[in-house]
Amino acid sequence: MKITILLNEPYPHGMAATNRIHLYAKRFKEQGHDVEIVVPMPTEIHRTKAVNFQIKGEYDGIKFRYSLSPVRSKSFIMRRINDVFAYFNTWGYLIRTRRNSDVFLVAGIPLYNILTCKFFCLIFNCKFVWEKTELPFVFAKKNTINIIYHKIYARFVFRLFDGIILISDNLYDYFKDKAAKKTRFVVIPILTDTSVFIPTENNSGEIVYAGVLNQFKDGIIDLLKAYRIFIEKMPERKLVLMGDINLSSDKEEINKFIWENNLQDKIELTGYVSRTEMIGRMCNAAVLVLAKPANLQSEYCVPTKIAEYLSTGKPVLTTNTGVIPKFLTNDKDSFLVEPGSPVKFSEALENILADYAQSQIVGKKGRILAQDQFEYTRQGDRILAFFMTC
Repeated sequence: MKITILLNEPYPHGMAATNRIHLYAKRFKEQGHDVEIVVPMPTEIHRTKAVNFQIKGEYDGIKFRYSLSPVRSKSFIMRRINDVFAYFNTWGYLIRTRRNSDVFLVAGIPLYNILTCKFFCLIFNCKFVWEKTELPFVFAKKNTINIIYHKIYARFVFRLFDGIILISDNLYDYFKDKAAKKTRFVVIPILTDTSVFIPTENNSGEIVYAGVLNQFKDGIIDLLKAYRIFIEKMPERKLVLMGDINLSSDKEEINKFIWENNLQDKIELTGYVSRTEMIGRMCNAAVLVLAKPANLQSEYCVPTKIAEYLSTGKPVLTTNTGVIPKFLTNDKDSFLVEPGSPVKFSEALENILADYAQSQIVGKKGRILAQDQFEYTRQGDRILAFFMTC
C-alpha cells in the first residue's frame, strides 16, 4: 500500500503532533508499506530558532519532503508569495509522482489544501483520511465571522472524508453525526515508542515537565503555583520546564511569577532541547508532571506526553481532566488529582516523594500500561486495518 501523509507541522523535529504522525509512518514502513510525509508549507518561524533545515530526506527510515525551504521568511509579503509557491509545488509534486497512492492521510492542513486533496483523491481514486486530535476551532477567537465560518465548515468539510482518525471517544461523539454516512471512524489513543525510553534507577531528583509552556492547554501557571507551595516542604527539589518559553502565549506571566516568588534558582527553563536530551532528562527525573486544566480543549483531547511520561517507568502526576481517567488509574499506574487546585497538586507531589519506594512501583506499572495500550506498533496496525475498510 502506498500512503502519502500531508502534515502541516515541523518535521522531522517537532512537538506532539509531529511525533504522533511519525509513529504512524514508522509502523507503516515497518509493515512494508511505501510511506512519505509531505509538508506543504514552511514551518520554522525564522532561521535563528529553526531546527528543521532539510527540504527533503529520510528520518528514521521515513521519506519526507517540504514544498519549499522549511524556514519562513521574515517578510510578510514574501511569506504570502512563498505560500502560493508552496501550494503549487506541493500539488505539482504529488500529481507527478504520487497519483497511484492508495491513501492520503492529512493532518493539520488548511481548508484550501483539504479541498484540493479531495479533488485529487476523486480524480486518482485514493482514499481520503483525516487525523484529528483536537476539538475543531477550540483555539479560535469567538467572533461573528468565525462563528459563521465554523458552522459552514462543520456543515460541509467534515463530510469530505472517507475515514477519520480520532484520539478520544469524546471526539467521536462530536463527529459521528457531522460526517457523511459512508465515513468510517477509528479511535487511536495517545501513542509512544516505549523502546526509546530506557528505564533506569538513576534519579536526578528533578520534577520535570515537557511540552508547550501554556496555561490553557497544559496548566503551566497552575503547575508553578503548586510548586511554590510544594517547595516550602521540600526546598531542595528543582522544577525543570522543558520547552521554548519564547513560543508561549503566557511568557510574560510565567516570567513574572518566577521573579515575584524568587524562584529563579529553583526553576530551570531549558528552552528548546533535542528529543534525545528530552528523553534522557525524563528518564532520569524523580517525577513527571502535568497540571492540565479543566476546559473544553481538555474534554476532547488526551495529551500525548502522558504516554511518553508513562514509558519512562517513573512516577507520573497529572490531573483527572477529560478522558484521562478512562486510561489511567490513581495510585495504580499514575497519580491523579482534580484540576485547578495547586494545593492538592502540591500535596500529591509531596506524598509521591515522601514514599518514593511505593511511587516507583506505581511508575513501573505505568510503563506496563503504556506498553499494553499505547505502543505505536499495536495502534499502527489498527490504522492499517482501518485503511482497508474505508
